[in-house]
This record gives sequence, structure tokens and C-alpha cells, in this order.
Amino acid sequence: MSAQSKFSWQERFQYKFDNFMSRGGFSVFLALVSAFFGAFLVMTVLRYISEWLFPNTDLESDLLWDVFVQLIGLRDTGDEANFSTKTVGVLTIFVGLVLFSSLVAFITQEFESRLTLLKKGKSLVVEKNHTLILGFNDRIVDIITELVIANESESDAVVVILSEQDKEKMDDFLRDKLGDLKTTRVVTRSGTVTNINNLKKVGVKVARSVVILNDAKGSDQKELKKLSDARVVKTILATVAANEEKKSSLPPIVAEIHSEQYRILAQSIAPEAVTTLNEADILGRILVQTSRSVGLATVYLNVVGFAGNEIYFYRPESDWQHLRFSELQFHFYQSIPLGVQDKNGNVIIKPDNNYNLIDAESIIVLAEDDSQIKFYQEPFVKPQVLGYVDSQKILARETEKHLIIGWSSKTKICLQEYAKYVIEGSEINLVTHELTQEIEDQFDEIRDAYPEVLMQIWKIDVDVVEELKTLRPYQYNSISILASKGKNSEEVDAKTLTILLEIRQIFLQYTEQTGNPVTTELVVELADSEETDLVIKAGVQDFLLSNQFVSKILAQVSQEPGVMLVYRYLFSAEGSEMYIKPIELFFPPEKLGKLSFADCVFAAQSRNEICIGVKIASQFQDKENNFGIYIAPNLDTQFDLTIEDELITLAEDEI
Repeated sequence: MSAQSKFSWQERFQYKFDNFMSRGGFSVFLALVSAFFGAFLVMTVLRYISEWLFPNTDLESDLLWDVFVQLIGLRDTGDEANFSTKTVGVLTIFVGLVLFSSLVAFITQEFESRLTLLKKGKSLVVEKNHTLILGFNDRIVDIITELVIANESESDAVVVILSEQDKEKMDDFLRDKLGDLKTTRVVTRSGTVTNINNLKKVGVKVARSVVILNDAKGSDQKELKKLSDARVVKTILATVAANEEKKSSLPPIVAEIHSEQYRILAQSIAPEAVTTLNEADILGRILVQTSRSVGLATVYLNVVGFAGNEIYFYRPESDWQHLRFSELQFHFYQSIPLGVQDKNGNVIIKPDNNYNLIDAESIIVLAEDDSQIKFYQEPFVKPQVLGYVDSQKILARETEKHLIIGWSSKTKICLQEYAKYVIEGSEINLVTHELTQEIEDQFDEIRDAYPEVLMQIWKIDVDVVEELKTLRPYQYNSISILASKGKNSEEVDAKTLTILLEIRQIFLQYTEQTGNPVTTELVVELADSEETDLVIKAGVQDFLLSNQFVSKILAQVSQEPGVMLVYRYLFSAEGSEMYIKPIELFFPPEKLGKLSFADCVFAAQSRNEICIGVKIASQFQDKENNFGIYIAPNLDTQFDLTIEDELITLAEDEI
């Protein structure tokens, strides 16, 4: 006897029925509908038998219609029917109530299940050409804010977020933090970001770009950052796998990764599509540059991201091959050419003035919006020939003294970058609350690599004012306060702002006692960009917003991956960087007065520099006028320049 024959037909039927019903709601619906029509067939046969045995001579009706409406409970048999017909009618109504109520209950349950599914964020996203963000952390608000600005020219832009967090919590958080979304819609879904099916549900195949957020913060332990980096790499693998059939046309993938080892791994997965960045590296470089030049932080806030001016890759419809790069700058009215991308894809920032554009694939342009970028066949404005100063004129460089407070993943980068910028005999000091052997070893390694720069490290309790006073903070060119460790961004920023206020108090006391103003620049790293107003009220002109800077870059690179090459170039001590330079390097004092921005551009060219803006000293405290910083004004914009004003240029040197 076979094993199959041991089971009765009832058991085999029950097993098949259970398997059928377990397939989901559609199977249940089919079963209920089948039962309903089966009941209709049975009750119709009973009604025919009843009418044949006990005919209703005084009742004329459509038998099939009567059975159907009785089965769905809309009508009884009527008083004229005989007892047999009434009995069958009651039975029909009873069976109909059971089946029809079951069907209604099923539909209600499915509706509730669908609502629950929507609340959990498990449903399909039917969008295309959207920005897909994988993960949910402190950067999310700044990134979406930037994308909202970038999408203003679109009628219906979409940002889709996939995260393991609960959908309702994400929606509540974003509703509380975000302002007017204008033409952008935000769609959230809950699920594992490394799951291929989840990625397909949120339209990874048809997304314009993919942004992968890192769960670990820069202040977290190394092990935690490595685990989070590994998760990002796995997410990149899943994104590529989900696009397997169109691997040759992957959407741009932008990921934040702390470890260089994992960044190399990530970029090896899909070199043409994956762009990685490291918070510590970017912010460490920006911190050094902004601390050495008053107003440069405001310049970067205007250039990085979509608020203010941004970087574009532009190719005009008309021909420009007869032009040199220096001539090109006067063929744009509301934008500034910064460099070129050659036909091999290489980015060249501030090429030589005689660079022939026949070798360029596109121009790298700084503009407020891509709609303002227009190439004119003829020069739009011709600058005045004013008899500019000797292009070889330089200002004497002086030794500098900088102080860094706090040890983090950025500190080592800051020390190295300072050492590359300052001249021999300058001083760079480090203060840390906790001085371990590991910190000492890393510090000694950097100090030995730059023997021409004096470097010292001290262990003090920065929470004690008396110990802070021993540092004589008013003697430094700049003091950079790095974010410390904490449970959350609020706790981290509270510690940072406390140190800031204590140093400000020391400055005030020093000025009261000596009558000498303090010119020390304060640069503060904040974990939460919402603390900006607190920093401004504390009197800090130059400040560093950790989340805001990196979030702006993430958002912009997601829309134009090539911009990352430009940022890497600008934030490096090698090559050309942004500087704010005294006006006397460009114009003789007697030539100052009413000058156009085109005149400033032409004057900068005489020093092989690119002028991207003007800094008006008299507006230094004027927030309404962007603290006197004017980036990429129209070429014919007139400025009343004095000897205290400065030009913002792209140059290889600060002198």
C-alpha cells in the first residue's frame, strides 16, 4: 500500500483546500465567490423542485431573479407564496446572509490590511526619475531642503525614502522639520535597504539618482563606523544587483563612507556610477580654509549646495572653439567659468588663460541657476583698461598661530592641512580633554612629518574656565572647536556651545582689561544645523555646520556626480583654492571707486586668477546683504570699491 493511499479523500481535499487558501486574499475571495454561486445553483434547484411539487398558481415571477435577490438578502418570497416556496425562500435568505456577510467581512478585512500595509510603508512606489534616499539620519532634513530648491524648476519632483524606521515616525519627523516643499513630494517606505525586493518596490531601476546615508556619525567609535560602512557597501551591491539587466545605465549612486578601505571597495563595484565622500575629510579641509580667511565660510555656504550659487557642467549649442579660457569669462553675463572638463573626462580647475577651448568637452560654471547660464558669441561686457598693479606683486606672509580644541576623526586632517598652508615658523597647537597613547602617537607622526611648523599638544579640561585662560586664546589667529562625543547631536552641540561662550567671555574680559580688540577667528563644528542661530547670537562670524555642509554636497552630487571632482580639487591644499584677497593686489589705490565686476574679473586675470565675487568691508555685519559677500554678480554690476574691500578669487596661492 502506497503512503498516499493511507490518507482519505477528505484529508487530501482538506490539504489542497488549505494550500489554496494560504495563498492570500485573492484565493479567499475566489473561494467565497465560488461558494456564493454554488449556493445560488443549489437554491435554484431546490426552488425548481418546490415549484414542481407545490406550484404557486397565483404567483407570477422570474424564478432565477427571485432566488438571486433572496440570496443577497434584498427581498423575501412575499405573502402570496405557498408554504413550500416560503420555506425555500427563508433557507435561501439564511444561506445568503452567511455567505454575503462573509464576503463583506473579507472585503473589510482586506481594506484594513491595506491601510495597515500603507501605514507600515510596505506598498509599491509608482514613480520614475525620482531621487531615492536609502537610510534615515540627521542629514535627511538638510538633503531634502536642498533638493526642494534644486527642484523648483520642475512641476512635480519626487524624493523617495527607504529606511528601516517606522513610516509613521518618519512622516511625523519630516512633517515637523520640513517647511514648504514647493513642487517636491516626499514619499516614505519602511524596509531593509539591503533587500533587493524592497529596492525594486521603491523604483531603484527608474530612479534619477540614489543617495545612501551612513548610520554612524563622525564622532562614533571606529568599530561602529566600520560596521556601518560595511552596510553601505552591501547596500551599493544590492542597488547594482537590482539593476542587473540595465547595469550599463546605473543611476548615479552617492554614498557617505568613513573608512578609506571601504570607499575603495564601494567604488570598485561600479566605478562609473558610484561616488563616495567622507565627512571628516571634507569638513577637516573646509575648517582649515575657513579659519584662515574671514568670510570664506560664507562663500562656501553660497557655493556648496543649491541655495545661492552652485556648480554646473555646461556645453553651449553654438561653437566656442576659437576662444581661449581668459576670453570665455566675458561671454557669460550671470555666471562664472571656473574650469573645463576635457574630452577624457578630466576636470581642470582654473586652466591657463591661454587654454584653447577646442580641447574642452564642457565648461564648469558657477551660477545661481542653470537657467541663467547663457553663452554669448560676442563679449557681453568689455572691461576698462586701468593700468593694473604689477602681477608679480605679493604681500609679505606672516607666521600664523592656530588652536584646535578636541580630538576626532577630523583633527588629524586639520593638522596636516594647516601644516601645508602655513609658512615656516608658524604654530599649530592641539588641546584635548583626554590624551591617550594612541592620540600622542598620531600627533607625533604628523609633527615629525612637518618639522618646519611648531606643533604642541596639551591636555586640559576645557569645561574649566581657568584652564582655558592658560591657553591665552586671544593670541591665536583662529580657534577651531571640534564636536566632541555624545549620545546625540543635542548633547554634542551643548558641549561645543559651552566652550564657545566661555572663550567669548575670555575675549570680552581681555578687551576690557587691555583695550585691545580680539581678532581671533572662531570656527565651530556643529552636529545639528538648526543650532545656527545660537552660534550667530554668540558672536561667531565664521562657523562650520557639519550636517549642512556634507548634506548640501550629498544633495548636489546626487544631481550632478561630476561636481564631486570639483569639490575635491577646491578643498585640497594642492592646486587652486578659493581665497579672499586684499584689493591692493589688483588695483592701484588711485583707480578705486566705481568699478564693474567685469573690471574685477579682468584685474584678476592679470594675476592668472579667476574672480568669482567681491567682499565689501562696510557690510561685514550686514546679514541682509550676506555679510558683504557677493558671489557671481552680473558682469556690469557696479561696486564702489575702497582699499578695505577684497576680491574673492580662485588662485593657486594666497599671496
